Amino acid sequence: MHTQNGHEPPAFFSEPEHQPFVLGNGSPGALLIHGFPGTPAEMRPLAEYLAGQGYTAYGPLLPGFGAEIARLGQTNRRVWLDAMRAAWTDVRRKHETAVLVGFSLGGAMALHLSRELPPAALVLLAPFWTLGGWQFKLLPLLKHLRPSVAPFEKADFADSAVRRELAQLAPGADLDAPEVQRFLRTEIRLPTAVIDEVRGLGQAAYTLAPQVNVPALVLQGDADEVVTPARTRRLVARLGGQVTYRELAGDHNFAKANTGHDHAFFTDIAAFMDMKLNPQLAC
Repeated sequence: MHTQNGHEPPAFFSEPEHQPFVLGNGSPGALLIHGFPGTPAEMRPLAEYLAGQGYTAYGPLLPGFGAEIARLGQTNRRVWLDAMRAAWTDVRRKHETAVLVGFSLGGAMALHLSRELPPAALVLLAPFWTLGGWQFKLLPLLKHLRPSVAPFEKADFADSAVRRELAQLAPGADLDAPEVQRFLRTEIRLPTAVIDEVRGLGQAAYTLAPQVNVPALVLQGDADEVVTPARTRRLVARLGGQVTYRELAGDHNFAKANTGHDHAFFTDIAAFMDMKLNPQLAC
């Protein structure tokens, strides 16, 4: 398939970094669940750090995500949870001690799994449970009235932040080519029903949060406009176990960074997990 001027349509999430991974060979296992509409690439920097600290880190890819993003509309929250439940069961089978880490929508999934099959420790990074706006509240109705939305319809291709995001989404795409821009604006559509599945998954996670009685570390970007600090504080207040909550400088993407500045929170996560796995270290 080509665009009208002969350009290849962008190939989404085609780089190897977006594939599932297993890093390290340590005794404790860690399952790291990515967000929406992300891939294991979001979790790889933290996984590499944990592998260096003696963990075996697993980064699964949610069904319908990554290179399969075109079939996302054929999936739903039950399919996503079934896949992560299978992955978590496998990690628990392979490792006597296992921990869960979830970013954004992955945080909501980690809450579901923690209630069903409790981990030794739980780490939530900007955990999603709801979005603001009246449109989000009306999604159960809107999905029948407007089958899909075009997320890049009004994208400013001159904006450096937009270009960085699209470079990760579709590496190699010529973002200056008018036909590629047209393709991204008009041909890339996200089923409204999928967004409603995200809403339902988050709402269910919020409801069951009091039943999650495991030690948890919750990290939140103080400038996050996707999962706001105020909403995360509401979720933290509902968790049934002992919770350590910390707000960090950064937006929703703070967990994806792999720079010297952000390495400190990797250390915080490893220290928290070690303390919960080895209580004598707290003495």
